[in-house]
Amino acid sequence: MSDPPERNRSVRAGNKTGRYFKYAIGEIILVMIGILLALQINNWNAQSKSKRSAEIQLSQLYQYVADDLILLRTLNDNTLTNLVSCQRLSEQFQLIKPFDSLTTSHIIDNLFERNFYTNTTAFDKLNQSGEFSILPKTLQSEITLYYNLLNRVKEREEISNTFIKKDLEPYYFDSYSMYHRKGSNKHPIISDYYKDDRRKPIELDIEKIKNDNKMSTLIFARYYQLKNQQLLYKEAIEKAQLIKKVIEDYLNFTNV
Repeated sequence: MSDPPERNRSVRAGNKTGRYFKYAIGEIILVMIGILLALQINNWNAQSKSKRSAEIQLSQLYQYVADDLILLRTLNDNTLTNLVSCQRLSEQFQLIKPFDSLTTSHIIDNLFERNFYTNTTAFDKLNQSGEFSILPKTLQSEITLYYNLLNRVKEREEISNTFIKKDLEPYYFDSYSMYHRKGSNKHPIISDYYKDDRRKPIELDIEKIKNDNKMSTLIFARYYQLKNQQLLYKEAIEKAQLIKKVIEDYLNFTNV
């Protein structure tokens, strides 16, 4: 006995509804997959763009570190020269070596301030954009340590420069300005500036200077300031060399 026509129509309608439902679910799944793929592609594009931007800033940072290295080496060399001059002057005040025609020149050497300047533009951009976090942790750590060290270098310079401006320089001009002329001070800068000076040279008052306890103490302080300054320059030079190498390895530089 066959099923009633109404039942057959109901079964066929149910089958159609089931197929439509399956199609709808399939379409929804396809749409969701498409959306997820689009989001993943957009995310990948954004990450790729950020990575490229970070590498551009890192390349710029590399150049700034290279510039830092040139200045740091110059400052280090100049400070080493000052240290030698300061040591000789200290030995004279301790009567280990006699005062001579270069005594006032040695004092002038200790009046020069040292200033280190660095360009932090690339480092600042990396931090402000959030792209710094894209870099490997070891690279982030080394770069951060480097710029922290440069802050210490500048802090040490400020301590020394303040000492020169507030203590050493005023005392020099108050007590030793009479030697600031041709023949009395053989420092190259003084000799060049006073090359046409017609005043008579003033002979160094040995008895007075060897009992100048204040200048002796100022030179003692200057020696240790220079020593600490030079050690920081040396440390910064080594760190800058390391930073360059780490960045080269990361960016796969072949011709640097």
